[in-house]
Amino acid sequence: MIDAVFNGIEIAAKACLSITGVIFLAVGVLIAYFLWNLSTLKRARPANLKHWNRVRRGDGFGVEELARRLGVTSDELAAVSPNYTERFIEKRSGGTRRLLVPSPELKELQQKILRRLLARLSVHPAATGFEPGTSIVHNAAQHVDQAVVVCMDVSDFFPQTSEARVTAYFQRIGWNRETAELLTRLTTWEGGLPQGAPTSPRLSNLVNHVLDARIERFVECRKGNYTRYADDISVSFPKDYPKRVRGTVQVVGRHLKAFGYQLNAKKTRILRQHQQQKVTGLVVNDRVNVPRNIRRKLRAVEHRLNTGQRATMTREQFNGWKALLAMVEQQRDGSQ
Repeated sequence: MIDAVFNGIEIAAKACLSITGVIFLAVGVLIAYFLWNLSTLKRARPANLKHWNRVRRGDGFGVEELARRLGVTSDELAAVSPNYTERFIEKRSGGTRRLLVPSPELKELQQKILRRLLARLSVHPAATGFEPGTSIVHNAAQHVDQAVVVCMDVSDFFPQTSEARVTAYFQRIGWNRETAELLTRLTTWEGGLPQGAPTSPRLSNLVNHVLDARIERFVECRKGNYTRYADDISVSFPKDYPKRVRGTVQVVGRHLKAFGYQLNAKKTRILRQHQQQKVTGLVVNDRVNVPRNIRRKLRAVEHRLNTGQRATMTREQFNGWKALLAMVEQQRDGSQ
């Protein structure tokens, strides 16, 4: 009986020691995490702290400096009243696209903002749409000869790039709050970027630098490639792991949501090697090329046009497609 009591006491003591050990371990982890955060704050560069303090205060370059850089007066800037005309154009894939075309006066000012303020600023390398030296060929070339290609689409990309984010960006690059709000008024419409303004493509890339960096970091950790051509997101992997692919779509969707965007699930496509893998309209299974069915159609159209028969395209439309074919071949072969 006494032995049983002592055995019970010994077991209870060991259990208490185990619980105590777990508690001490947890406390140690929390202390280490706190000390690491503290050391990170201490290592922060004073220049960065000054920069963010300036942004929070709303300090920076003013309207007079903006007017000087744009070659106009402050009164002229204040007098500009943004005005857009709504137009609809047909998409190649079917349906229509809504464009907001700025008035001539506003368009001229937006072109100055683009050339004199935005052109020299850096975008993330993964952003290939509407950037100098890049094209749909450059975008597609990053995903050639991959085991799996994932194509995703961002719903209402330009309108959903909010004016609040645009204002915050202008403040981050050095403009005070008043001037940042003025620049936002001159480059946004109905709460977002107007698709049709000359500043919208460049601003969408600049504003989304952090978004591109986060998605690329996630994809690269999984040995993949990431590019974004405006609202078209492409991710590819050299090996096909179905769980990794599905997880990537979910994580990209979460990143987009954190920045105010929504993934268009209906347009998400997961393409494997036995399928025709297309990125921004170009086939990438073994090399970048225009899809075979389009090339065949163009040959038939060319024959009909040359023989005087009725064709499904005008000569001007055919020349546009022919120029695209030449561009793809030239850029593809030049990069090899």
